[in-house]
Amino acid sequence: MAAALKVLLVEDDDSFREIIALHLQSEGWEILTARDGEAAMDIFARDQPDVLLLDVMLPKMTGIEVCAAIRRDHQPGPGIVMLTARDSEADTVLGFDVGADDYVIKPCRPREIIARIRAVARRMDRTESTMLATARAPTLLERGSVLIDLDKRLATVSGSALKLTQTEFALLALLAENHEKVYSRKDLLQRIWDTDHDGYARNVDCHVTRLRRKLENAGLAPAPIHTVHGTGYCFSFTRPG
Repeated sequence: MAAALKVLLVEDDDSFREIIALHLQSEGWEILTARDGEAAMDIFARDQPDVLLLDVMLPKMTGIEVCAAIRRDHQPGPGIVMLTARDSEADTVLGFDVGADDYVIKPCRPREIIARIRAVARRMDRTESTMLATARAPTLLERGSVLIDLDKRLATVSGSALKLTQTEFALLALLAENHEKVYSRKDLLQRIWDTDHDGYARNVDCHVTRLRRKLENAGLAPAPIHTVHGTGYCFSFTRPG
């Protein structure tokens, strides 16, 4: 049996934080809480949670600043799910740019938050079924100059490590393992985000864009992740026709 998931909930609205914490605890998870960004950084350093549920608008340090600091200093680091207001699409995009794995738009139901945390946790091999599947699969994938170590959750280009979030690593591993296969956005939402909700399609596009940028910065230009117009995305060192 895997250890209980440890979740750090960072939210400055006391009532909302208490309600969400109770729902998360009902899942059998260990819940830590903070009401501002500086406290979140202190708790993260001390307790090393698996997943952060992080409001964008926080006192002292914003959620964006907390996410950026953690991604800068910790690799591969925790899963990070951002809480963002319905009218703040710019915050959502910025959250992805600094390394968030997923987001939930407020107001939201606790079950939606739990589903997003579960999806991130699944990418981190937290469930027994995922760990068993990983044990049966090849531990190393080599595609040209790209080497992916599934056990260590490490990807390199020509020997240099890529700094990837949990979601970016899962996306790269899936596309590279099945190179030349075209995945639709719906396929990727189901396989990576564990949802078929079309409203999360922007997740796919944002993460593909970030992954391409990181591969290109590592010397792979153009990046071997291609858009197949009207269909989806694939990993290939030759551009699909």
